[in-house]
Amino acid sequence: MRISMISYKLPAIGEKRGGVDKVAHDISDGLARRGHQVTVWSYDPKPAGASYEVRSLPWRSFARSKLGFRFSGGYVGNLINILPKYDADLLIVNGDSLLVPLLRKPLIRIMHGSALGEALSAAHPLRFILQLGVYPQELLAALLQRGCVGVSQNCRRYNPFLRNIVPLGVDGTEFAPALEKKTVHPSILFVGTLGGRKRGSFLLAQFEEFIRPRFPQARLMMVTEPGPNLEGVSYFTGVGQEELIELYQKAWVYASPSRYEGFGLPYLEAMACGTPVIATPNPGSRELLGKSEYGLLVSDADFAESLCKLFSDPDGRNRLTASGLARAHEYSLDKMLDRYEALIGKVCLRKVPANAAA
Repeated sequence: MRISMISYKLPAIGEKRGGVDKVAHDISDGLARRGHQVTVWSYDPKPAGASYEVRSLPWRSFARSKLGFRFSGGYVGNLINILPKYDADLLIVNGDSLLVPLLRKPLIRIMHGSALGEALSAAHPLRFILQLGVYPQELLAALLQRGCVGVSQNCRRYNPFLRNIVPLGVDGTEFAPALEKKTVHPSILFVGTLGGRKRGSFLLAQFEEFIRPRFPQARLMMVTEPGPNLEGVSYFTGVGQEELIELYQKAWVYASPSRYEGFGLPYLEAMACGTPVIATPNPGSRELLGKSEYGLLVSDADFAESLCKLFSDPDGRNRLTASGLARAHEYSLDKMLDRYEALIGKVCLRKVPANAAA
């Protein structure tokens, strides 16, 4: 089947990218490896080793400007996405699908969370306003477009019109434990941004004020934009998948004080690598970690203390490693691709390859 995927960004070495960009790559690459002819329309070049082709979306200069970046997603993007001439049997869109039905092609719209959830967790008033304006579009798209899919059950929390749920998946052949790589001294990994809902700056403050004094040799590895120069803190920006996996494998604990996650892919990747997870409660962490069965859910007030206790409790870390691995096995990349192929068949009203499963 000829498939066109729309994703403004793709994984790029040396550039900060988010989970949405990685998911778009994983789905596109996985479907291409299963024999589909996949073209990704993006503002980024083709990642090394990708099995799909890449073509450029229009209005690149605008979209890459500061103003364009603010207003493309959720607003001008609705227009941008209908400008190309897609030679495809199916379109898969990561956001901004309001006008795409005008192209009269089968459509799957992936919702990676909720704009309302993003708005309620926004740290800046402008982001709150912008995300609040996107929310009615999401409701309308889910109501009118039967191919809308959420990446988790909690996506329905703010959008009851979502008909389909396809949880994200992780490749367990690559994201796997390597106990021999664990650091000698306590170490923490964080993947996200310093500001906004991810709150990397909060973790930095907790590490400097509470954790480092108790564990002077502890290390904090931040996969984020560069931040303040602090003792024991290392920054990694735009890492490739191999380096990211190695960071997961090295860390004693993966820590995320995020206010909101539609799914929380780094939780899953950390668990698949045998690394215990500590997170603040949010829709994504509650769904994936349960009631602390598969990772620890703690408040801001208890965050640093919980990390310190886990450093001193190897049995507790081993228990979380085992339960986290079992949880990660429930969310495989193959299962995710099977479900997308089944959804493609449903949307296109035609059969897809025999390995597809509902």
